[in-house]
Amino acid sequence: MVIFDKLALACLVTSSGLAMAAEPSRISVQTLASGQEVARVLLPIGTQNAVQVEAEQVEQDTHGNTHARGKVRVTIRAGSGAVTTIVGEEIIAKRKVLDARELAAIRALDAMGAQGKRDAARDRKELARLKTIVASHGWPGVRFAGPELSQNAFTVLMRAPEKDLESLLPALREAHAGNDVPGAQLAQAEDRLRVAKGLPQRYGTQFASGKPVVIEDESALDIRRKMMGLPPMPAASGQ
Repeated sequence: MVIFDKLALACLVTSSGLAMAAEPSRISVQTLASGQEVARVLLPIGTQNAVQVEAEQVEQDTHGNTHARGKVRVTIRAGSGAVTTIVGEEIIAKRKVLDARELAAIRALDAMGAQGKRDAARDRKELARLKTIVASHGWPGVRFAGPELSQNAFTVLMRAPEKDLESLLPALREAHAGNDVPGAQLAQAEDRLRVAKGLPQRYGTQFASGKPVVIEDESALDIRRKMMGLPPMPAASGQ
């Protein structure tokens, strides 16, 4: 579970001092060449990240945004302990405070992972919230919500009736095309819809009585699975 007062702990640490985000925010790190953006890293909401900027020239505005020039080195330390380093001649680290709709979406996604009774009424309520989020923001992938809350959205999707799964799949496909959700999630959703429609599945993610449901073109199964980031089908799968 994400505790929302921790959403405010994303910070920028620069050579000129420490800036702490006062509100839930999203941080991006842009690398520029000749004044044009050539790469961008978006740090997900819902995780604690410290961003250290070292450069020959560092400027910071009142909003907590940092503009660094000359032999720039940006070190991103995630709450999990992972460290990412970005180097360049000009880098801008920006903090965008969430607006009311974004914050409401994050809170709704967090609530989807709450412990407690799971029943049809709760599933309907969470599905309605997910539809609202998708309509306003697109599929809530890892860049929007962080991996844990994005997984909550996917779990709700996989509980949805066939018609709702089908209506939400385009948003999930678009997020996958933008490298914002794991291929395994799209593979599972695609397979579940195909099985619900009485069609062979494509990735071997759906099982019945311990065995995979009928698979389309089994000879190319492992190729398709690899493309979606899935391991080869186990030999003992019953195929």
